[in-house]
Amino acid sequence: MNFILTGPPGAGKTTIGRLCAEMLEYDFVDIDEGIVARAGKSIPDIFAQQGEAAFRALERDAVVQAAAQDRHVIALGGGALLDDDNRALTAAAGPVICLRATEESIRARLGAESGRPLLQDGEKDGFALRALLRERATHYDSFALQLHTDALTPQAAAERIVSELMPWRSTVQTPAGGYPVVLGESARLYLPRLLREHGLPHPAVVVTDSNVGPLWAAALGEQFGAPLVSIPAGEAQKTLASARELYDAFLQHGLDRHSLILAVGGGVIGDLAGFAAATFMRGVRWVNVPSTLLAMVDASIGGKVGVDLPQGKNLVGAFHPPALVLADPELLTTLPREEYTSGMAEVLKHGLIADEELFAALGPQALPLSRELVQRALVVKIEIVQRDPHEQGERAKLNLGHTIGHGIEAASDFAMRHGEAIAIGLLAETRLAERSGLASAGLSKQVEAQLLTLGLPTGCPELPAERIRALMASDKKKRAGELTFALLTAIGAVEYGLTVEAELLEAVIAEAVA
Repeated sequence: MNFILTGPPGAGKTTIGRLCAEMLEYDFVDIDEGIVARAGKSIPDIFAQQGEAAFRALERDAVVQAAAQDRHVIALGGGALLDDDNRALTAAAGPVICLRATEESIRARLGAESGRPLLQDGEKDGFALRALLRERATHYDSFALQLHTDALTPQAAAERIVSELMPWRSTVQTPAGGYPVVLGESARLYLPRLLREHGLPHPAVVVTDSNVGPLWAAALGEQFGAPLVSIPAGEAQKTLASARELYDAFLQHGLDRHSLILAVGGGVIGDLAGFAAATFMRGVRWVNVPSTLLAMVDASIGGKVGVDLPQGKNLVGAFHPPALVLADPELLTTLPREEYTSGMAEVLKHGLIADEELFAALGPQALPLSRELVQRALVVKIEIVQRDPHEQGERAKLNLGHTIGHGIEAASDFAMRHGEAIAIGLLAETRLAERSGLASAGLSKQVEAQLLTLGLPTGCPELPAERIRALMASDKKKRAGELTFALLTAIGAVEYGLTVEAELLEAVIAEAVA
C-alpha cells in the first residue's frame, strides 16, 4: 500500500513526504520531479512551450505509474487531484492526506520563488496565491485526512502522519494462520488495494442491511461490480431463516468455494454473513467492514459467527475468522448518537478488562473517539483472542457483563440495544463481584459513574427480574449446567469461569430492575 500527500503549493508535501518515507522505509516519489526528469525541461517551460493541458497529460501518466507501485510515499502537485481519474486512482492506492497551511505561511516558505506557473498573475509580490487558495478551497476541504502544518516542523508533521493518520495495522494470529485488521480513516476507498495485497479476489456479493446499504454498502458494491444482498436491519433478523435467504442469494449469484463475501454492517451483519460464509459449501472466505462502534471494537474481531434462536443469542454458530477486517471510522459518522453511545459499552468493557488508562480516558470529552482510543480498545480484544482463539480459557474475560446483559437483552425481546443491555450487565456483575468478596467496596460506584458519564443506562425497571433470570438459563456460558461469570476484581483485572450463589445473583438482578 502507498500513501499520498496532496495540498496547495508550499504546504510541505515534498519535504514532509521524504521524512515520512524514511520513517516507514518506503520509497519516495515526487510527481513534479518525475515529470521534469522525463520531459527534460522545467515545469514553467512545459507550461510556456506546451501549455497546461500538455502538463496535465504528463501528470496523469505519472500518477498512473506511481499509483501502481507499492510501499511508496507519493507527493502530488497541488492540482493533480482536480482530475477525477487521478483522484480515483490515488484513493484506491492508499490513504490520501491533504497538507494545509495559511496563505502567510505559504508565502514565507515560497519566498520570491518564481518557478510555479500558476502562482504568477502580476500581483505586486509576484504570486496569485490568494486566488489559487480561494479557487481550490472546496477541493482541498473535501479530503477526509487533513494536517495543518503551520505550527509544525517538517519532522513533527511527519511523525504525526506516521503515528496518527497512517492506517494502523495488526494481525490476529490463529491456529489456522493470521488475518489482518486495518484501522484507518477512509480505508474503504483503498479496499481493492488491500484485497490484492492479501491475495484476495474481488467480492462476489456484498451483504448488508437496509440501513447501511444506501449509506455505505451500495458504493462498495459499485466499486467492485458486486451485487448487493440486503436484509432488514435489526437483531430480530439474525436467524437461521435469514441465513437461508443468504444461501439462496449466494447460489443465485453463482458463488463457489473460491468466492469472497463482503459484509458491511454492524454486529448482526457480521455474525450473520460470517455464519453463512462458514457454512456455505463448507466454508468460503469473507471480509468484514464494521459500520458500528460496537462491531468495530468488538464483534468484528475473533472469528465468532452465529445466529440466534428463540431461546437465546448466538446459540448456533461457528469459529470462522474473516480474511480481513477493515475498520473505517468514517462509517461511524452516519451512526445515530444512541447507537454510538451503545457501542461505548464495549469500549468501556475493554478498559475494565485490561486497560485502566482507556477506562479513565472515556467520557463526553473523548467523543467521538480518537483513532488512538479505538485502537486501544481493539488491542485488548486482539491480544485476548490470540491467546485463546476458541474460548477455552482466558477469552471468557470478554464475557464481562454479558451473562446478565444477554438475559436483559432477551427479556426486552431485543428492543434494548446490545450495548445498553451490556452496560446494565457490567454494573450488575460488578455488584456481584463486590458481594462475593472478589472486589473491594466502591468498585461498582466507579463503574456506575463512568456509565452515567457516557449516557449509558444502569438499570431496566421496565423488565421483570424473573424473566431475565429465566432467559439467562439458556446462556451458552454454562459448565455442568451452572452459569459461569467473568467478574471484575479491580479496574483492569478480571477473573473468569466463576459460579455464584443464587441468592446473590437474584439480588443484583432485583437491584437492576428496581
